[in-house]
Amino acid sequence: MTSESIMEYVLYHSEHRVVVDRQCKYALNPESDLLRHFRNFHQSIDLTVRKEIVTYCQTLDLLSPSHVVSPDPKEGPVEGLEIFADGWKCIYTGCSGFLSAVDNSESIEKHCRTHGWKTGKPPIWTKCAMQTFFKGSNTKFFEVNLGMHGRIGLEGLIDSVLDEANKRDTEWRLSLGNVTESHVVTKSPWLSRTGWERKVLRRDMKALVQLTEKPKEDEEGLSEIWLSVSRVIKACWKGADDISDRGWDLILFWLNSSDRSKADSKPFRLEKREQTVDRFLML
Repeated sequence: MTSESIMEYVLYHSEHRVVVDRQCKYALNPESDLLRHFRNFHQSIDLTVRKEIVTYCQTLDLLSPSHVVSPDPKEGPVEGLEIFADGWKCIYTGCSGFLSAVDNSESIEKHCRTHGWKTGKPPIWTKCAMQTFFKGSNTKFFEVNLGMHGRIGLEGLIDSVLDEANKRDTEWRLSLGNVTESHVVTKSPWLSRTGWERKVLRRDMKALVQLTEKPKEDEEGLSEIWLSVSRVIKACWKGADDISDRGWDLILFWLNSSDRSKADSKPFRLEKREQTVDRFLML
């Protein structure tokens, strides 16, 4: 699998040195049995794919849960992690920042009683959104600013679009040097009859152009062939040039046809400028 394919299942955050399970929406503990995790929770993924994902994770520089530092709320949500939008935060002066992801307020009320809070008094807590890298015994919530979520999502979308555009532009530039198949309406009778397009399809245009260069003076054998080809082409052109004078106009309809079994509805045009043949033969 390519790294792009593996990233469909896991997401590596180099700044936090954690790898997030996209489906479970929490980070994987590098000290645990990762293969067992995927066997227990992701049996729908092929075994071979699971092993490749684990192998990829083992190549990453990951921190143990106790060493991962919680990000600042200003950084916004961490991509891939579950967002608990209805959490609670203790705002008592001197509190280390107790957070609770429980939907009701019982948990935060119980905590605030340790600060002397009693029922009927103004709350010393507030709503907030939060995330945690790990689950279970390693759960450690941190506050996130959901206002950053839309901006980060938009920036990610823009970056994704730009990356895709750059990728397509690169592919297009690389393809410029290769011969591609012509659309049916652009095929000339010559291309259709000779099958030349099939012979050069996907060949490097630069290499093909070099084959058309006039031989050098020291290439006597190639020079003889070059001149012979030009003589044959000139003789063929001369033989067709006076067809109308001979009263053989019907031949022009057959010359213009890409189908050997029938003539075209229009005649082949023989009009040319002076030196046209010599120019194309590069004499």
